[in-house]
Amino acid sequence: MTARVYRLEHGNSQGAGSAGTSRGRSQIRLVRWSAAWCAALCMLIAGAHCSKQDDPIARAEDPAARRAVLDAVEASLRSARLDEALLVARRLAVALPNDADVQEILARTHLARSLAAVQPALQSTERAAAAQAYLRAAQLRPTHAGFQSAAGVAAQQAGMLNEAVVCFERAQSADGANAQHPLYLGQVLLQSGEVARARACFERASALAPESPWPISALAVLELQMGNAPVALELAQRARTLDPQADQLRVVEAKVLRKLGRHADVLTLLLALPPKSRGSEAFAWEIASAHESLGDRVAAAAAWGEWAEVCASAEAAADAARRWEDAGDPIQAASWRRVAVQRGWVPPPLSTSASAPRRGG
Repeated sequence: MTARVYRLEHGNSQGAGSAGTSRGRSQIRLVRWSAAWCAALCMLIAGAHCSKQDDPIARAEDPAARRAVLDAVEASLRSARLDEALLVARRLAVALPNDADVQEILARTHLARSLAAVQPALQSTERAAAAQAYLRAAQLRPTHAGFQSAAGVAAQQAGMLNEAVVCFERAQSADGANAQHPLYLGQVLLQSGEVARARACFERASALAPESPWPISALAVLELQMGNAPVALELAQRARTLDPQADQLRVVEAKVLRKLGRHADVLTLLLALPPKSRGSEAFAWEIASAHESLGDRVAAAAAWGEWAEVCASAEAAADAARRWEDAGDPIQAASWRRVAVQRGWVPPPLSTSASAPRRGG
């Protein structure tokens, strides 16, 4: 189970300054389902109508039955049958409430549902449920660094910063040589406004992994928040020299350049990458902001529209409508407003372009 935990961390926290800037999309391979497998899964979902002998969850104390149900949930996740995965995982969690592996797979199921959700309210609900399940798994395995770190990531994403700090501190205690734990702990502390403690964590992470750019990039974010933009720029550029292929590092540097008013340099930095390498909200926002600051509202709207097309977010579509209206193109604005409504955006009463949310930051 540990390998899956660490895949969660790397997939959802791309280093300093990236938390909260983009929402990943689940890439789940579809598989062919046999009639026998479908029948077996239906039995798991509707277990209340089965005899104990026929229902693996009713026999979950048996290791073989437990393994079979866990495998069924894994198969449902791989095939993007998330409702079925959740039904089975919930039943198994009721049957085995003190099984950390069961809580972990329930958490991953909620996490997958949060990534697949379009409505912000549902995203938030699923993230909170994922955090609760991960925190339960971490409680059951208090010395397991992977479970603690995964719970910390999930808690941070759900806005449960105090719980995240506790989990990352436990992960650090259990696995003191791993630079990832003080790095993640420092990010939460910085988010909580504990600058001195965050700086100490980033410096510890850098000492543990001097070849890694992420602690240096995290220090750049810290300096930027403290108003030391020139120092932040030096750190951000140093981080990028440590790993020129890590495209996400450019976002932090772009934020610093924006703070310094060097908007043309932001475009030079980010547009040097091919489009597929800058397909996230963070890149789109920085590029659109730079165009807007340079007075090119059409380019700003087009840049944001490219992101809005692929992210399936109602808020991004509404913001695209606002940007196109600001650019003087009511046809594009109306088109994007229709997309936003189709995705679930509800315009406020007497909605105007100003009422559409401005995303990014």
